[in-house]
Amino acid sequence: MPGYKCILFDCMETVVDVLEKPDMRLYAYWAYAGCGYESFWGSFDAFLDSYIKVKAELEKCLNAFEEFDLFKRFGHMVKQLTDDSSIIENVTKAVSKNYWRNYKSNCIVFNNVKSCLAELHEGYKLGIVSNFAVEDGIEELLEINGIGKYFDFVVTSIKTGWKKPHFKIYDTALELAKVTKEEILFVGDDYVCDYEGPKKYGFDAVLLDKDCNHGNVEKRIVTIDKLTGYLI
Repeated sequence: MPGYKCILFDCMETVVDVLEKPDMRLYAYWAYAGCGYESFWGSFDAFLDSYIKVKAELEKCLNAFEEFDLFKRFGHMVKQLTDDSSIIENVTKAVSKNYWRNYKSNCIVFNNVKSCLAELHEGYKLGIVSNFAVEDGIEELLEINGIGKYFDFVVTSIKTGWKKPHFKIYDTALELAKVTKEEILFVGDDYVCDYEGPKKYGFDAVLLDKDCNHGNVEKRIVTIDKLTGYLI
């Protein structure tokens, strides 16, 4: 019988789902369309090109799996077009606010997930471990969708500075869980970050395989509410 005392969840597309699965172009569109400064770049294609270019430039300055604040990325984009500090601040704030408003509107938590979390919260310590580049963003998403009360702690890459599967983000989760590695189960939809990485670190793991792409994985579920089968 498993001796789990803590269950760690990935957040996006694990407990918080999306209405439309975003890609690079959609992320950029959420920031651009409706920000009030569209003419600053001239066109969406110009904005998208800048978004992609700045992302690549910043990543060259980082170590593997090191995180960078998304809103600061928008600031770098603005700085390429002006050195006026007040304009940089105003445009960056507007683009960041617009992006986050659109991002949140694309998020949903389904009732079966809420019910499962409510049940698990009665018997286990629960935590979130998420790659997320908006500071306090995951915490806000959990609260506005009514599931923040089920989690004892939240660990994000923007706060630790490191993305999954880097061991440093798992280190932070282990410290907050206050149990042994063997007493932790990790659940998420990304094979590398939420299954392979946690298992290499020493956690047990269950892969959320919604599209049934990993039939060879020993422990996998297609919906969160099937998780209880691994806890009996």
